Amino acid sequence: MFWPIAAAALFAAALITFVPLLRGKSFWKPTALALLFLLPAAGLWIYSEIGTPEAIGVQGVPVAHATANAQGTGMGAQGAAEMEPMLESLRARLTESPEDLDGWVLLARTLKTLQRFPEALEALETAHGIAPDDPFVMVELAEARIFTSTDGRIDEASAAMLKRAVELEPTQQKGLWLLGIAAAQAGDDAFAISYWESLLVQLEPGSPVTQSVQTQVNEAKARLGMEVEPSAPPTPAAAPASVAGGGSEAGWQGTAVRVTASAAARAAIPPEAVLFVVIRSPGPALGPPIGVRRIVGPSLPLELTITDQDSMLAERRISLESEVQLQARVSLSGSPAAKPGDWQSTPQTVSLSVPPNSGAAVELVVDQQVE
Repeated sequence: MFWPIAAAALFAAALITFVPLLRGKSFWKPTALALLFLLPAAGLWIYSEIGTPEAIGVQGVPVAHATANAQGTGMGAQGAAEMEPMLESLRARLTESPEDLDGWVLLARTLKTLQRFPEALEALETAHGIAPDDPFVMVELAEARIFTSTDGRIDEASAAMLKRAVELEPTQQKGLWLLGIAAAQAGDDAFAISYWESLLVQLEPGSPVTQSVQTQVNEAKARLGMEVEPSAPPTPAAAPASVAGGGSEAGWQGTAVRVTASAAARAAIPPEAVLFVVIRSPGPALGPPIGVRRIVGPSLPLELTITDQDSMLAERRISLESEVQLQARVSLSGSPAAKPGDWQSTPQTVSLSVPPNSGAAVELVVDQQVE
């Protein structure tokens, strides 16, 4: 019953919006006719893709999460091509009515679903300018910034925006999820647990989203030495590493890494600096990390072993990859995002089928200063 009612409501809204363009002879008449039918269809499709509770992004948030730029819902090439005329018409309409908040949000969410994140970010920046205190817009904008970041981290400005959004709307599910991720990234597991538990009370017990959030809560509690609630039985998707991806038949046991630094870097790195060893899926378009090791006050050279304990999310374990790209970055400010003055190494791509004790460790030489 929901879908017929929703379709009728969307059609009525489109009719009210575009009927003025249908009167008389006008340049806009063909566009209005197209939008009259395309926008309701697009709205229903977008709702079905990203309007459910799962849209909080537990499986696809790029920060801790996630690999949003690699795991968007996607429509396929044909579907995206069919949406292009509607997008262009919507852009033209927004040129005529630049203060149309709903139009900018619709444009942004459509672009995000098509994995065109920079364009979605631009649309949400415009929406935020129109409604700077709208919690939904603030959360969507913060998420879009994550999708377009080079390292998948939540920066301070985005975290502040998320806090403001949740203050205005305490039940903002995606906002609570992302705030938990931001706190976990900053090493504040207690705050992360608080945000995620506030989210859990809103979710359907036993749902996949609930299980994912509970997993993150349990892992944060374990890091704090707290008692952990029993986890839900593993789902078929959570296949062991030896089946799902890289590693030997016994499973990937880790990758040995040796981090060194040039003389110039050692001279410039203060004692309070923070070393990040970033693990990503290799490829021409680098997405958010799938894992990170954080070491405060590193004494270089040092050796460590990357394992699944360094994964950002239990659902996206490092061992699910056949190979990964490793990069060391020394942050002078402690921020995980690269900033001018930081030092980093050249990325190295390694296979996870090689056990850590099979030979020399992967060498990461910190010798490049970020400009």
